[in-house]
Amino acid sequence: MLALVCSALCWADCHTLDLSVMITKDFMVIGARGGFSPNIFYTTLSDRYGTRYVTLHRESADDPGRIVWALYFEKDGLLDSVIVDKKHRMYKAVGLGEGGIMPPPLKKKLKLCSNNVVVAPLSALDEVAWNLVEYRKNAEDRPDTNDILFMLKPNGNREEFLQWLRSYKPFVQAAKNIGFSFLTFGLLDDADSSYGDWAKLSKDMYDAVGVKMPSQDELKKHKRCSCVLGAALEGTPATPYSRGVYELLKSKGNPQKK
Repeated sequence: MLALVCSALCWADCHTLDLSVMITKDFMVIGARGGFSPNIFYTTLSDRYGTRYVTLHRESADDPGRIVWALYFEKDGLLDSVIVDKKHRMYKAVGLGEGGIMPPPLKKKLKLCSNNVVVAPLSALDEVAWNLVEYRKNAEDRPDTNDILFMLKPNGNREEFLQWLRSYKPFVQAAKNIGFSFLTFGLLDDADSSYGDWAKLSKDMYDAVGVKMPSQDELKKHKRCSCVLGAALEGTPATPYSRGVYELLKSKGNPQKK
């Protein structure tokens, strides 16, 4: 299990952002410099836009959650992009009724609403991508601003795991499209022996999401902090961790921000 805990001194001495996205079958967490975002819970939902991972609002570990909705631009019958305000905040709200299955009146927030604006369940992948962009804005002085490590929770046998990983291909491609150019992968737990050799598994993981596997020389150039994200995944779900990413990136502990 990759569960080493970093000390405050370690992160204060580390000049890298060490941006990570940890993905399990129920939620995702973004980590940077030893801080963690709140859990982004999600479920699989099929609607007129296809089968998608959509964000759930949960208030406790045993809360089944309610669907979060957002304003989207629609193009040719497909969702195009989430609409944001002048401060780059998404127009989103928890749905109405049991499970949040009814859309909230989000369109009232826009003074002008064209026919290509729709209220749709918020894609959890869109929400994670939005957060990645926001975190990067607060770390432009870091040498690894465009690097992401995807930490994945093993899921089923090897083929089931790779099939699950393929469902995240649109998200990985979106990360590339918004400027994240160096992507790496790791596992949150030791995989079953049936997963096979790590080198072969690693290549298959890159192939599953359509990304070129970096060379050893490239990996050396993009060296991450010796600290590894970890045990916070065992914390209480739905609660922001005490050391939030935003607070850390804006703190005086950033040795390159004066």
